[in-house]
Amino acid sequence: MEKFDADGIVIKTKVTGESDLIVFVLTRSRGILRAFAKGARGMKSKLHAGCSLFSYCNFSFTEKNEVYHINEADVKELFFSLREDMPKMTLAQYFCEVLLKTVPEGESEEEYLRLTLNALYLLCGDRRPILLIKAVFELQIAVLSGYAPPIHACAECGAFETDIMYFNCLTGDLLCKNCGRRGDAPDVPLAVVAAMRHIVFSPFEKVFSFQLNSELLRPLTLLTETYLQNVFQVKFRLLEFFWMAVI
Repeated sequence: MEKFDADGIVIKTKVTGESDLIVFVLTRSRGILRAFAKGARGMKSKLHAGCSLFSYCNFSFTEKNEVYHINEADVKELFFSLREDMPKMTLAQYFCEVLLKTVPEGESEEEYLRLTLNALYLLCGDRRPILLIKAVFELQIAVLSGYAPPIHACAECGAFETDIMYFNCLTGDLLCKNCGRRGDAPDVPLAVVAAMRHIVFSPFEKVFSFQLNSELLRPLTLLTETYLQNVFQVKFRLLEFFWMAVI
């Protein structure tokens, strides 16, 4: 039997038995762990708060035969204010759905955890527009997973910028005015192109640090969500609920 501690955030819970939970934790050192939390549904349980959705804790685990159990959860942040705002709550749940379907298993995933924590802190603090946070999270997930779109220049002729640009949501290719008009890729405002380049190429500390006209945030995040779904070939169920919540 192995005992170890790991920082992590709860991205899914599942009821089992009368008072137990199966908890999916995105950890800093071991990726996503599926662990049993005995009695965690009980209001008086020492695991109740730490094993709730979005809880960021230092967890104490035991592992035997690849079965994990949570023994303790030292809470660092609960992100409680997310539960008071439906669009934010739905977006945070969508982030968790994305993580469950994209994070590689059994590896150190510190960058995924860091991205998630930053996105949730910004959501709770109203420090960035909600659609900007969504777009950065989606495109950064693609980058961390090895699917950074090659948007430094036109994929066909190498032009850095023309007055109209096009983005192919299947391949991630950026096309200039002349090359893009021959296909069916949607045209993209130059400010949106600049925002996407910022997200892809900036140091991690600066990926959320840009401004974009509010009217352009929706086109930006529609591109990033479509690209993310295409590269992973999956439809994220919670996207529909998110867009219903923000209307």
